[in-house]
Amino acid sequence: MLNFLTGLFDLFFPEVCLNCNELLQIKGRYVCFYCLSEMPLTHFSFMPGNTVETTFKGRVPVKAATSLLYFEKKSLVQKLMHSLKYRQQPHIGVFLGKWLGEEMLISKRFKKIDLVVPVPLHPNRQKKRGYNQVMLFAETLSVQLNAELRPEVLVKIADRRTQTHKGRLERISHTRGDYKIKYRQSLKNKHILLVDDIITTGATLEACSIELLHVPGVQLSFASMAFTI
Repeated sequence: MLNFLTGLFDLFFPEVCLNCNELLQIKGRYVCFYCLSEMPLTHFSFMPGNTVETTFKGRVPVKAATSLLYFEKKSLVQKLMHSLKYRQQPHIGVFLGKWLGEEMLISKRFKKIDLVVPVPLHPNRQKKRGYNQVMLFAETLSVQLNAELRPEVLVKIADRRTQTHKGRLERISHTRGDYKIKYRQSLKNKHILLVDDIITTGATLEACSIELLHVPGVQLSFASMAFTI
């Protein structure tokens, strides 16, 4: 009966590509093979001194950093991010996490990660959305990298409106002090992979890093789904 109902659901509500609306050959892929081949991969995982890493040069010390995709407005990547954040499709994070996690393993630049920490949402924002869009992405990376997932150690204490239209310096000044650490002792001497969805100015990761670097011996690496061109 369950198989019959599943087949009936698929008949009337087939999974289609988020970009071109073609029927998907594999369930849970979100993007067809053709559109997948057109995705703007950065390959930053294999590039020491890549653009993400230089973005934070002189701001916070970063051992290694990567993003899976380049982000542009009105692109397939924007459609994926929008569906992930606002259309109740958190499992897009799993899809992207597996993809990036495989890259990171092959690159061998992220072999010694101890903890994976997703950038948190303010509780009010998470309650409204129903989930943190970064959580499943971070969880998938933690499995791929054989590292411990620790979402509880970083807390957002300020609930601000979107920073989309603010410049880098304004974003940095507005986000400092927005995050606090819990369970500080458990973070000592750990290599933490801090995870976000999109890196634009880097203000969010910088604000989180400033707090985490107060803990003795902490080393930081970054990973994100996308990097804004």
